[in-house]
Amino acid sequence: MKLTLEPNTSGDRETVPFHIRVDIVTATINAGSAFFVPVDIRYQGMKKCFAVNICGWELESGRPETLPGKISHFLPRLISLARLPTYVFIARQAGGIYPVYTIGSEVFATTPGGPVFRHVELAKVREYLTDYLHAAGILGEKGLSDKLHVRGINMKTLGLRRPIFYLKKRVPGEIDFWAPVFEAGDGKHIYAYAADERREVPIIAGVEVLYLRQTVASALKADNRLSDSFDLRPDRLFPEYWERLKATLKETDPITIHGLTLPTYENGNAVIGVEARPDEGRYSLFMGKNTDDLRARVAVDFARRGVTVQ
Repeated sequence: MKLTLEPNTSGDRETVPFHIRVDIVTATINAGSAFFVPVDIRYQGMKKCFAVNICGWELESGRPETLPGKISHFLPRLISLARLPTYVFIARQAGGIYPVYTIGSEVFATTPGGPVFRHVELAKVREYLTDYLHAAGILGEKGLSDKLHVRGINMKTLGLRRPIFYLKKRVPGEIDFWAPVFEAGDGKHIYAYAADERREVPIIAGVEVLYLRQTVASALKADNRLSDSFDLRPDRLFPEYWERLKATLKETDPITIHGLTLPTYENGNAVIGVEARPDEGRYSLFMGKNTDDLRARVAVDFARRGVTVQ
């Protein structure tokens, strides 16, 4: 690979004065690709340093010209089976970062000097890795106090990307389903992995949230992993995605459960309840075939989470 420090000719040059161009020659299946890693200015007291973020790991130096050398030593450690990570799992409290790679329809997570966990779905890999890290005493202080948070890899900058929302199934007595949703690199689609395949829909004025939910629900039903389509719901939408989707819906009478009032909307074939999650700055959606069905689903989820607002 070839690394070149270049001045930033666009954007905020005060805080990002340079980027490092990383040309992949033969090291990975991304041969021929070029990444542009932003170089940020950081201050430690009065001391200025320069930093880059490579798939969640930060590298720093007092002189920007030494950063390409640091990256050239670090980046090969992230390559597995000629691949860069597709995702990483981050343990915020424990401080660990675990890269996740994609081969065909499978994803696999690696641990330093430990086992590798594989499955066709990212949710199962996170479950296996979480169990292992808890058993090893690495994750969390007591019980399940620490969680693994997923981030995608920006294949232009090698930085991290937060999921724009999640698709979740949490039905008591049934196997859970969980999948993060990301924007595609072309900026024209959103996607999630479910039932052995990447499921993708075009971005269309916000309704892509519902289209992808239905696409994934159909795939899970065909795989005998979902009995009722509305058991799968969009969760933790970014505010801008919710605002775009809301503009396509018709507002109806709100519902109140345990003293908590949720605004509701219709989109022609479903009733949608919206719970604001102010601690995360996101929105969670519930869906049902009518108001009574919606109310029952919200009540079950509130009971599962121990929500008792009065």
